[in-house]
Amino acid sequence: MTIGIGVLADSVEGRKKKIVPDTLILIADTMGSFGDTDSHARLHKACMKPEHGVYCVIADQVDKGAELFEVICNCVAGVPKSERTYGRILTALAEACLSYKRHKFEICELPKLRLPPQWIDPRTVPPDLQRTVQERWEDFDIHCDLVLGVFDNNGCAWLFQVKGKEHEILNVTFPGFSAIGSGADNALSWLSRRQHTLGLIPVRAAYHAYEAKLMAEGSAHVNKHSDIVVATNESHWFCTTHKSVSGLPEHPEINIKNLKRLFKRYGIRDTDKLGRPLTE
Repeated sequence: MTIGIGVLADSVEGRKKKIVPDTLILIADTMGSFGDTDSHARLHKACMKPEHGVYCVIADQVDKGAELFEVICNCVAGVPKSERTYGRILTALAEACLSYKRHKFEICELPKLRLPPQWIDPRTVPPDLQRTVQERWEDFDIHCDLVLGVFDNNGCAWLFQVKGKEHEILNVTFPGFSAIGSGADNALSWLSRRQHTLGLIPVRAAYHAYEAKLMAEGSAHVNKHSDIVVATNESHWFCTTHKSVSGLPEHPEINIKNLKRLFKRYGIRDTDKLGRPLTE
């Protein structure tokens, strides 16, 4: 369990013709849980492939999410950068998710039916076996969810949510935010209250995501540590509340120190004096 949040932003303030979300911000906590019995505080859930323009945060089983992320990057990399339109990106994501699910299904489910771990062509198997395999295929869960950002050939950031259990890929570029994990409901509620949209400037968008992360900490499976990834088509930055060994630079505005300062200025006020006489 976890919290993973993605928001989009437009770095060109007051753009007149149209909004172009060219900045991606991802935030995740670092709690690793072993069911409801044990946890540890340093499971990093953000993945980056800047050479392919692909970034994500993962919920549920992080090892499986990391595997899927690599498959996605390989499929996106197969599309020439000059041809990387929204349609081609979406097709690459669909191919990657199908390929990964099929491979895991072959390994995990077919041996239970005393079948070799290889793809079964539904057009060539007996009807009874086809029904059994189809039922298992529909129920098969790859046990990972992703909030995924991909940059197209014009430098525009597209935001997707991959839902492992439902086998769905959602385009969440509009309104420009998404959240996954046990703290997702709290985070989405706060982003909705802030009326976040994809056209906000990056520091404001990042601050909204930071507030949403703080709200998600109400979940027992979300800790107070944060990893933050900021990316454009040309550059990427990373910061963490842990001692970082990544070697990546921090964004000059979107970093832990500045977000904490902004929270003191704009965050929810305390109610210590509520109900006391105004003369105090």
